[in-house]
Amino acid sequence: MKQQLKNWIPHSLKLQIKLLQRYLDEQKNNYTYPKEYRSENIGEYSVQLKQVIKSGAFHHNKIHNLKVVGDKIHNLIIHPGEVFSFWKMVGKPSAKNNFKEGRNLINNTISSDFGGGICQFSSILYYLALQSGLKILERHPHSMDIYKEEERFTPLGSDCTVVYGYKDLQIQNSFPFPVQFKCEIKDDELCLSLISPEEVISNEIEFKYHEIEKGVWVETVSNSQTLFKNFYIRL
Repeated sequence: MKQQLKNWIPHSLKLQIKLLQRYLDEQKNNYTYPKEYRSENIGEYSVQLKQVIKSGAFHHNKIHNLKVVGDKIHNLIIHPGEVFSFWKMVGKPSAKNNFKEGRNLINNTISSDFGGGICQFSSILYYLALQSGLKILERHPHSMDIYKEEERFTPLGSDCTVVYGYKDLQIQNSFPFPVQFKCEIKDDELCLSLISPEEVISNEIEFKYHEIEKGVWVETVSNSQTLFKNFYIRL
């Protein structure tokens, strides 16, 4: 009966309920969010990640969507204690907000929707945050592994899916100094850098895999400490 009631609720109403729940959680946690941008580098130190952007269906739309996200994040400064929220910075992925249709993975099904492909940006943000030692407050892995080994642009386990209202990427600057994002999007490459006035030691991140019949468990390890353990269904 409870599940039937959920099915009767329109998606738009469910989304509004989720957004209200998030707003109340933010008020409870008293988070502050970054608002400052600066074109010049705030320091001389940098941790950088580069990823190949694979060509495929909706490739040009994906590049467009990544650039829309990049415009929201490039030059952003996160002061000590501030919380970066992917959706607060990017906004709802819609035609009105200049997003195009792209490939999406929802409920273990590959489909298309506005903003498709931007999970590569949330994933590189997450991976860079892991390496830099920023505090991960919220991150959601994909439910399914859709790639073969030769197709990967990033290790399995370093991904981060984002679904507006439901799944966010939230990162807190736990350093006593500000950090700044710089990004560059080309037709075949995504580059993201974390700039800082003091040196940030890049952590070595290891992904340990345990294959079972229906999928694979991935353990994310840093400095001999398990950070996350996630399961991916195999296609």
